[in-house]
Amino acid sequence: MGDLARLIDHVRTRSDLHGYSATPLYLRVQKGIEDSIQTGLVDVNDALPAEREFANSLGVSRATVRNAVRALVEKGVLVQRHGAGTFVASRIDAPLNRLTSFTEDMLSRGVETETKWLDRSVGLPTPTECEALELMPETPVARIYRLRKADGVPMCLEHAVLPASILPDPSLVTLSLYAWLEACNRRPTRAIQRLSARMLDVSHAHLLEVATGSPCLYMEKRSFLPSERLGGGSNQSETLPQGTDGKSCERPIEFVRTYYRADQFEHVTELKS
Repeated sequence: MGDLARLIDHVRTRSDLHGYSATPLYLRVQKGIEDSIQTGLVDVNDALPAEREFANSLGVSRATVRNAVRALVEKGVLVQRHGAGTFVASRIDAPLNRLTSFTEDMLSRGVETETKWLDRSVGLPTPTECEALELMPETPVARIYRLRKADGVPMCLEHAVLPASILPDPSLVTLSLYAWLEACNRRPTRAIQRLSARMLDVSHAHLLEVATGSPCLYMEKRSFLPSERLGGGSNQSETLPQGTDGKSCERPIEFVRTYYRADQFEHVTELKS
């Protein structure tokens, strides 16, 4: 980390600790810490001073520092590691030009993942799911709804829907859906993604541990697989249309809707001329 004295001076200056303000003191300290991170004075994964040292250096109470830090932890700006201290949280850069799973992206960065299962069930598709997966209304689908965390911080909510002919029992997926599909030789080979900005409703915000109305990155994804790899005598593969070259067309096998915390995720695209 940069010079500790510079950090303390920056927070003290930006927080206007000794000037008159109707803003609570801990909110001013919070603003000073956030500004230090945004200006690059403190880097990702840098440790903040210990609570007592920070409070003494700023000339405020430990409760003030504790409340400021707690608020930033709740926002995902800081992360507390038991027995180690408080650190600047990292933002996850997710490439848009590769078809990978959340688990694969996190493991490639050395980030520890955690999954909270919210739903694993089989039922009939909604009209939206019928359209996305090109299914008849009576065709059963498997649903997987889960909260994904990285290093203990909630990152995204993921709703995945697949034809039951592809995933007959959602409980078979214990960690990575794509790892399970790959083991069955049914991992998607292509996908179409749509990304937009939204605000989180009450239920989604609660699960992601942010305030209602917080911004999020919303992504819809349709993933495809060549029909000859569906196999298994499923109703899908028996009625596949043929391409002009006589080969079977690909079919959508996955429809995913994901809500990413905007303060934790960045989607990156490489463009070439």
